[in-house]
Formats: sequence, structure tokens, C-alpha cells
Amino acid sequence: MERKLWEEALVEEVIYLIAHLAHAEQHLMELEGETKLEDLITYIDELRNRRKSVGNLLFSILEVSGESGGEFRSKVESLWCTLKHLSMAMVHCDESAEKVIRRLDCAMAQGREEEAKKLSEKLKELYDLRQALRNSIRELLFEVSKKLTKGPAVRCREDLCVLEGEENALQGPERVSQTA
Repeated sequence: MERKLWEEALVEEVIYLIAHLAHAEQHLMELEGETKLEDLITYIDELRNRRKSVGNLLFSILEVSGESGGEFRSKVESLWCTLKHLSMAMVHCDESAEKVIRRLDCAMAQGREEEAKKLSEKLKELYDLRQALRNSIRELLFEVSKKLTKGPAVRCREDLCVLEGEENALQGPERVSQTA
């Protein structure tokens, strides 16, 4: 029982670590796209590699493995991509809740009770969504990951799989979003 609690606590922290690294990467990609400051590409790639290292660490701790490479992702790589997107969604949900809380506080301070009530309901919806995302992540890591041999490999449409020799054809944010 103690090992399971330890693993669950670790997964919680690692998921947030992955999400925040991906979020930082996203912000630098946006900045690079706006400024065309190519010096940022190195930092973006460094964040991506650190995020992947954290994912590999998580999978090794949970003893989830699979082959990688080729045009399409392996089942583990597909799981990784899904976890990355779900973890970022959970952080965005948290940020959305913070914004709703600010609006709720303002409405309450100004005596707009009906608006405050509606915002309170929206906040509960966001918290319910967050809990559902969290549960999905946990199920994927603790249950589905053990059954990965039964599903087809898929490819994330957001990622570009650049073939050798094509690296120079991409510029700006497109270049740095080659991999998950």
C-alpha cells in the first residue's frame, strides 16, 4: 500500500513538472515566433529534451516500456503524447479556475449576487473537469499502460515528423515543434 501511495504522489508531481516544462516551451515558441529571435530555439530544444527526460524517468519508475522510432509512434510514445496534452490541459484548467475566482471575488465585492452565483457554478464545472482530467491521467498510467500491447500506434497531428535532410526547410516555431 505504501508503494502505491508513493507512486501516486510521484505521478502527481511529475505530471505537473511535465506540464510546466511544456508550458514554458510553448511560451518560448510563441515569443520566438513573434520576435524571430533564433537564440530562443536552443532554450526551446533544451526544455523539450528535459521534458522528455522527465517522461522517460516516469515511465521507467512505473516500469512502462515499448519500442520507439519509425514514422508512427509506438504505443508508449502515443501514451506519452496523450499524457503531455492532458497534463497541459490540467494546468490550463487550473489557470482558468484562477481567472473565474478573480471574477467571482469582484462580483461578490460589488454585490452582484446573481453573477457571483453563476460564476460559482462555472468554477465547480472547472473543478469537475480538472478532476476528470486527473483521473484520466491516473488511469492511463496505472491501468492502461500495462495493456499497451493491444492497441494500434498512432501519430499526433500536432507534431511534425521531419525526415532527414528536411530539417533546414522548416523555420521559426514550425522547426522547433518537430517532436513531442
